Amino acid sequence: MGKKQDLWFVFRDGELMFPSDRNYVAAARGLESRLCEPLINLEEHFVLYDETVNCHVLNLEAETKLRELENWQAMPIRMLLGALNAPHLDGAEWQSLSRFLRAFHVAQWRQASRFCGFCGGGLSDAADELARQCSHCGRREYPRITPAVIVAIRDQENRLLLAHNSKFKNNVYALVAGFVEAGERLEDTVHREIREEVGIEVDSVSYVASQPWPFPASLMVAFEATYLQGELRCDGKEI
Repeated sequence: MGKKQDLWFVFRDGELMFPSDRNYVAAARGLESRLCEPLINLEEHFVLYDETVNCHVLNLEAETKLRELENWQAMPIRMLLGALNAPHLDGAEWQSLSRFLRAFHVAQWRQASRFCGFCGGGLSDAADELARQCSHCGRREYPRITPAVIVAIRDQENRLLLAHNSKFKNNVYALVAGFVEAGERLEDTVHREIREEVGIEVDSVSYVASQPWPFPASLMVAFEATYLQGELRCDGKEI
């Protein structure tokens, strides 16, 4: 096996950082080491490994300002995923994006996992696996992954149901979605979320696809469903 490629991802406050002479597509695929050598000794730097690539990841605090980044620009991760049309990528393109999503997911998890939830001791990276280990009690914590469903609901006239979440800004609508609760199958979550948020029943629930969604740690599982019965009734809280 040949020498592994070294790629860099630099994040700051939910944004991807990259030199002004690069574009976001190149940055999402990983930057060359020569562009990031001045950053390699920073404490926030860590490395993720896969079969072919060493992924160097630097996750900076929001207020961090470095001389080495003066000629860099930033792009919000949410905006970047939309621009890359992530759900329609496959093959090598998806493998590259998956590497980027993993880097961002783990960066956020490490930033939030500084102290043991059991005894309060400090956490540091485990040497033998992707985990954070307590220096006091030895307990290990692993990257959190929270499954959620998102559902395209159509009626007999092929109309698609969109809902406005109370957290959305401006005139933004989206598919019904929600997190999986303890003890639920994914299909159970589909029916419960639809019933709770818009008050209708559906059938013909079928799986479509899945996608990592690191905001902060979701795995989105997409379904299609057909309207069965009931009158649309928003919950008045979330929708």
